[in-house]
Amino acid sequence: MSPARLRITDRTGDLFAAPANTLLIHACNTVGSWGGGIALAFRNLYPAEFRVYRAHCARSTPNQLVGTALLIAPQRASLNGSGGGGHYIGCLFTSRRFGAARDPPDRILRATGPAMRHLMRLVAEEEERTGVRIGEVRMCRINAGLFAVPWESSKRALEAMELGDGEVPGCAQGGVVEVVAWERA
Repeated sequence: MSPARLRITDRTGDLFAAPANTLLIHACNTVGSWGGGIALAFRNLYPAEFRVYRAHCARSTPNQLVGTALLIAPQRASLNGSGGGGHYIGCLFTSRRFGAARDPPDRILRATGPAMRHLMRLVAEEEERTGVRIGEVRMCRINAGLFAVPWESSKRALEAMELGDGEVPGCAQGGVVEVVAWERA
């Protein structure tokens, strides 16, 4: 059997206008800051999930986190009116820091594939553990904003990677995980 892969489709619109049980993915730094760009939108819409992310970063060093991922299940506080819509948040740790101290583009790209593979493993494990199936996978054009990596480079890196045993979520059809990459209108 061929290894599973991601297939990314680009769309324009609102990343966050998604049904419940959708996985929303963005690239993150490892120091616990969602202070600008799309990360700030995540922080404003998902404050409880931000606290989970920040605590996760505080428990590890940047070198331990880069190239890994964090899957955050919908948090009760977000479901109760502070913005969230029953969405899972996928954090890809692709740069140790942010702003002028962000990692160079080649290092960010090297971390992107391993981080996404780790996230897909976490999703498969969460589905197995809870019986809840992720219905849709969405992401922003990761790394292309404040990390300043050309979107086409990140997209190529993600579509070239192969998912192994235990890394394929239930939403995969015929060995393909469909991912929609959203750009704001």
